[in-house]
Amino acid sequence: MTDSRVNLRQPWLAALLAFLLPGLGHWYQGRRFKAAIFSAGILILFGWGQVLGEGQATYSRLVLRTSADSPQFSAQPPVSKTSYGFWAQVLVGLPAFPALLQEARFNAIDKSVGVLDSEIRSDFVGALIETTRQGDLRTPVTGTLQLSPTRPEGSRTVQGELTVGTADGGTVSYRLGGEIQLGRAVFGSPRRSIECRLVDEAGNFLSARIEGTISRVFFNWYMAPLDSVELDRLHGSLSRQYDVAAVLTWIAGLLNLMAIWDAAQGPAYGYGDEDRGEGEGSGSGGGGSGGGDGDADAASVKA
Repeated sequence: MTDSRVNLRQPWLAALLAFLLPGLGHWYQGRRFKAAIFSAGILILFGWGQVLGEGQATYSRLVLRTSADSPQFSAQPPVSKTSYGFWAQVLVGLPAFPALLQEARFNAIDKSVGVLDSEIRSDFVGALIETTRQGDLRTPVTGTLQLSPTRPEGSRTVQGELTVGTADGGTVSYRLGGEIQLGRAVFGSPRRSIECRLVDEAGNFLSARIEGTISRVFFNWYMAPLDSVELDRLHGSLSRQYDVAAVLTWIAGLLNLMAIWDAAQGPAYGYGDEDRGEGEGSGSGGGGSGGGDGDADAASVKA
């Protein structure tokens, strides 16, 4: 007769493997069908949540705004609080671990804030701000930004230009110079804040500056802590889609918790249960036989 019992092997190791990667613990136990079901179902659910959330549905910390200044310009780690949803997301295991790595990088002092150590070529989205007697005049601009430090080893002062398109299809270039304000390298936004002054051909400052954002490297924003402004932007651009994305990643983590339990405990008829049942049955049967012999002896004495 075929033995249908499940050999759980080392349950603690199976549970650990199931936590690190959905389905891996079941694969280790030889339960290949369940491994495929758990792996495909949970990873697809988590991955789809990440896609719907544009890669920003998972983060371990939410940065708090304690002043009017953007926390992107803070060299010291900004004040933040735990994202409680991450407690469910981290149960997916390795796919959610980049958030922990980004948290560690985020909590380090960022010496790159306000310092340009290499040339930048990026798209720019922001505003050209001219200071007049009536106040600041803001003109939205998009274009291409090129900046380089004034010293090869890096510096706070830069030189470069911003090229923007005009309504008639042409382009206009603005010279940039002076000290730069550059946001933190690691932050939960695909856009990095930047501010710089405009200068004339002789390098003299003009009463104008640019404020906006440039592209941030994927590795520096994926699953990194984000602030309430970026969270509001996501809710504004994605609406309920972002909420659905977050919920999908939470469900994926909670489902893997069930998979971890199944890898550790196995089904109700797990390996060895029948042996214990047979032992208990034999013990009770033996007790019954012993009781019968005792009654027989007592009867013979009475006789």
